[in-house]
Amino acid sequence: MQGKKEFNQRIYYNINLDSLVPEDHLLKRLERLISFNFVRDITKSYYSHTGKPSIDPVVLVKMLLVGYLFDIRSERKLVEEISLNLAYRWYIGYDLDEEIPDHSIFSKARVRFGKKLFVEIFEKILVKCIELGLVSKKGMLIDSTIVRANASDGSMVEIDLSPGQYWKRLDRPDRPKKKLSGARYTGEVDKSKMGKRRRDINRLSLRKKSKTDPDATIVRKPGMGSHLSYKAHIATDTNGIITAVSASPSVSHDIGSVPDLIQSHEKILGTPSWIAADTKYGSEECLRYLQDKNIKTAIRPETKTSKPGYFSKNKFKYDSSRDCYVCPNGKLLKRRSKNYPQNRINYSSNKKDCNLCPLKGKCISAGSFRTVSRYDSPCYWKARSWYDSGYGRVMQKLRGTILEGIMGQAKTYHGMSKAKFRGLNKVEIQFLLTATALNLKKMVKMLDVEEVKSRLSRKFTDICQIAKDIFKNFVKKLAIEGSLSTSPYSWTHS
Repeated sequence: MQGKKEFNQRIYYNINLDSLVPEDHLLKRLERLISFNFVRDITKSYYSHTGKPSIDPVVLVKMLLVGYLFDIRSERKLVEEISLNLAYRWYIGYDLDEEIPDHSIFSKARVRFGKKLFVEIFEKILVKCIELGLVSKKGMLIDSTIVRANASDGSMVEIDLSPGQYWKRLDRPDRPKKKLSGARYTGEVDKSKMGKRRRDINRLSLRKKSKTDPDATIVRKPGMGSHLSYKAHIATDTNGIITAVSASPSVSHDIGSVPDLIQSHEKILGTPSWIAADTKYGSEECLRYLQDKNIKTAIRPETKTSKPGYFSKNKFKYDSSRDCYVCPNGKLLKRRSKNYPQNRINYSSNKKDCNLCPLKGKCISAGSFRTVSRYDSPCYWKARSWYDSGYGRVMQKLRGTILEGIMGQAKTYHGMSKAKFRGLNKVEIQFLLTATALNLKKMVKMLDVEEVKSRLSRKFTDICQIAKDIFKNFVKKLAIEGSLSTSPYSWTHS
């Protein structure tokens, strides 16, 4: 018979909100692991000792974390979801008949507390991971990713020029030559200039800015076109726990974030013994900075690679007495220029020699000449030897599997595919909360795995004990029956 559900709404209910939330729910497991009461101590100085009580800062932080844990991008939507979801209500400590705080508390909190509060929350969670034995101090993995800004490309306007700069621009030809700003790298490491040297003054990011988000810059990537964006820099340990995070305009070079990431990592974990990163971090200045701090690097130094089917650099022999290279056909490649940022010397062949060479098809394309480069720094050779070592290869593999996975999770499930806010500081707050959410999920997952291992270990121990008892009883039975009377062995265990 077909049933029909009748719904007669009651006025009063005798229920407990805690009983409605499953014990294995993520928020319930988090509540058992970590208390956010420390937030009150951090924020105490921001409040007056008199007046109307504010929204509990612990509630504020928990509400934000719910949004990042479950990828609720809109803060208005977050308040609505918390009011409807029993688990969310239970986690922030609001009963069924209590009104959820208004969404405006989040923007006010960002203005009042700034970035400092969210940095301290991130660090507290990291310390908790260390206390639980989840963090490995063997090495550090670094990478960056582009995050689309919360601004339209149509908001771009020309940057205002001074009268002198304006007249100079009028005097220039229609297609001015490339000009560079900033000092060259001459061998002295300067943390404030890393990644900012020798910039093209005609590049779009230095000529235009967005009216809605001046900190965002234009970036172009193959297959993605150009758009306003930021860059998120993330460092993790070899277990996948995020240890440092920072934000920068998308045009900034990756090595510019390295000192800040190292400093944040050192504050909690000390100086790492190894760092793994991709070739973008392989400039001579970055390698020297890391080696000066006694950090071994699993970073491939920046170098030019040969085209497939053409002679590799190994086919060219370096003649130190004449400071030149000798090609497979016996012709000389003389010193032509030096790349100061990478401390690399370039050697080029004579175009006439290449045109008449019988090996031209294996060396260069039509109408060109061959160039070979050589690093003029011991930093390169140290970095290369570490990169080629066994542990260096292991670190590179970990970087590819762990860090790339974290970036994917952050963008797909935790709101980092696009900036929610405008302005570098607010975007960095978003990255910090995303990193905190990822660490909290990792904490729960790793402890669940450890619990499973512990249970399996206890079960295995119990099984072994049962088997041992059965064997002892069997031996006793045989001894009683006299089967072991002639045995040379002495069974002394009871």
